Amino acid sequence: MIYHRYESLQHNDSIRILALHPSSSDLDPILCTMQYARLSDPSLEYEAVSYTWGNATLTKTIQFNNGRESQIVGKNCHAALRRLRLRDKDRLIWIDAICINQEDIPERTCQVRMMDQIYSRAFNIAVYLGEHTAGSRLVFEELAAADEELRQTGDCDRPYPSENIVQELEILYQLPWFKRVWVLQEVCSKPSVTILCGSSSASFDTLRDLHFGYEQDYRVTNSVWPLPLELIHRPLKRYSTPQFNLWNQLYASRSCLATDPRDKVFALKSLIGPAQSEMEFLIDYTKTVEQCFVEVAKFLLPVLGLRILTAIRHRHKKDMPSWIPDWAQDLPLNFIYFEILSWEESLNQPTRKLKPQDYQKHEIRPIPVEKSENRLELLATGCEYAHIEDTSQVFLFHDIFDAKKQMEWLFSYLGHLAKTVENDRDMTHQLGNRIVDVKLGQKEPIDNEDAVAFFESLHQCRISLMGNKELAIVPACAERGDVVCILSGTDAPCVLRSGQPENWTLISGDCYIFADSYIDGNGWFLSDDFMLSRDQRAQQFKIR
Repeated sequence: MIYHRYESLQHNDSIRILALHPSSSDLDPILCTMQYARLSDPSLEYEAVSYTWGNATLTKTIQFNNGRESQIVGKNCHAALRRLRLRDKDRLIWIDAICINQEDIPERTCQVRMMDQIYSRAFNIAVYLGEHTAGSRLVFEELAAADEELRQTGDCDRPYPSENIVQELEILYQLPWFKRVWVLQEVCSKPSVTILCGSSSASFDTLRDLHFGYEQDYRVTNSVWPLPLELIHRPLKRYSTPQFNLWNQLYASRSCLATDPRDKVFALKSLIGPAQSEMEFLIDYTKTVEQCFVEVAKFLLPVLGLRILTAIRHRHKKDMPSWIPDWAQDLPLNFIYFEILSWEESLNQPTRKLKPQDYQKHEIRPIPVEKSENRLELLATGCEYAHIEDTSQVFLFHDIFDAKKQMEWLFSYLGHLAKTVENDRDMTHQLGNRIVDVKLGQKEPIDNEDAVAFFESLHQCRISLMGNKELAIVPACAERGDVVCILSGTDAPCVLRSGQPENWTLISGDCYIFADSYIDGNGWFLSDDFMLSRDQRAQQFKIR
């Protein structure tokens, strides 16, 4: 049998459509025909498939042109095709693993740049979660009953779901599809989404109704629903520039998974609003991961300035400057640095001073002795705040319940820290956005929200004692002798490590100091105001 060969795409809007031929038996080979089309063709109709690729080493074969040609596909892709195949007629679908020639890097780059158009043009998004488990079957039986009621009456007035169904729904949300970054743009704001699991299917509308207890207006699960479902349900927040939109989405999707770290950026294009074409140049599979992240930083800097350093709570080990954020990391970051603008606008609060780029005292330049385009140094103006003299053990949490136990221990044995949190409500935004009224010696239980905030504030971090006898939260890699610094244009204190000659390495761009000497009356950290009062101590830091 001859291996299937791709024909080149002829136009900027050309795509391939897979005609999946019918079969009455799941055991029959999968037979297909490849069709070539243009997105500009008004008569074009197809469904787009959203699924996870899974283990690339597990493969199966599909056939083209009446079995004369074959192509190897992943096991998950094969299973999705088998479940999508109709019994009596062709089904026209777009599925990335087959409809894009994955070996042709220029084609892959072009097709990924137009992925949002491909999914928007489809009349339905077919989400394949995988094959059934006993638990998922129970959930989809409930969804089938809800779908039937919705079809007959136009409403879904069902009893509150049982404890078993809720438990299995929680387990369903742990499936890989709900965690992959690519699925975000595939389903975001799409009017028609069908969810398949094994031989069962359900509409997104009934899954939403089940999640909220059939019009009870609050979720039935302990955890919030996964980000892909949130993006189907609610319109995206929009910011004034594509840079702020990308910044926000990089934060929101930081825990999503991608086989290729570059896709943590590329998959977000359609989520950044009308000006998304401005980031098309970032999507380039000929560039390395490090080159991609350097380009992202250069894209964000003119608008966000040095507040991009807050995305570096933990030092990376990639072959790029220490001040470039590593978007492959999924460790907790502080939401307030990423969503503060929309939050202030929604509450009609005055926004913080966001100074134009011309007034931010930093410069980016190539390192003279280095030839690589990745080797850029950051020249920033700032001052040393204090040296780190000692550090606690590293806080490591297995899960939220473990964080709760360690939180109780912390407030029991670090009395001075507990009293500080108790007496300073503004600080709770940093130590844990809702950790309030936790008093030394109290036996009141700590709820899950507090535990989540504690987890996000201290996971893989230490509490350090500085030379001025103040405490700070620093990353696990911080050491004695590292310097906590205030840099002009930043949103948080930084931790720097001195090198030779006169070079610095950024250890963290998101340190928290337990003191109010640099915070205004609204609880905001204002680096430039702090620097203004200490202008005589200002110096230039060369960060590499």
